[in-house]
Amino acid sequence: MTGDDIFEVARIAPAGADAVYGLVAMLHPEVTPDDWAAFVRDHSQDGARPRGVFALRDARGMPHALFTFRVAQTIAGGTTLEIFELAMLRLPGTHLVDAMLRFANQLAVELGLPRISISLERSAAWPQDHDALQRSGFQVDRVMVLGRARMEPTPWN
Repeated sequence: MTGDDIFEVARIAPAGADAVYGLVAMLHPEVTPDDWAAFVRDHSQDGARPRGVFALRDARGMPHALFTFRVAQTIAGGTTLEIFELAMLRLPGTHLVDAMLRFANQLAVELGLPRISISLERSAAWPQDHDALQRSGFQVDRVMVLGRARMEPTPWN
């Protein structure tokens, strides 16, 4: 950690999934330790495409945020670094979002990717986060809606 950085990035390997499970359980109580371990295994580097799970930890090693990343192909044939929030504890200010943006940019540069797409939970996109995202050159580009599938069959129209 240097300068204003109060968080460090730590990649979460399958063998270390249990070290951050407390944060997962706090924000996603329906996820069991076995579910979490399987998720980390499924989202870890497979050799063909860079992907993984990472945490933002404070100087004591306590995780404050968990994200996944992967490289995706765009419809136009380019590539994009996609980052998805899994869990984030809120703190005053924009320290977590700023740390995540620094990591995203550094990883995109290392991977030679020209674009970054970040998906945050609605609760993480506070007004001060919008300001931090805009200062870093990000803007809202899409809207995602979530719903539950109806389990009874319905005819296609």
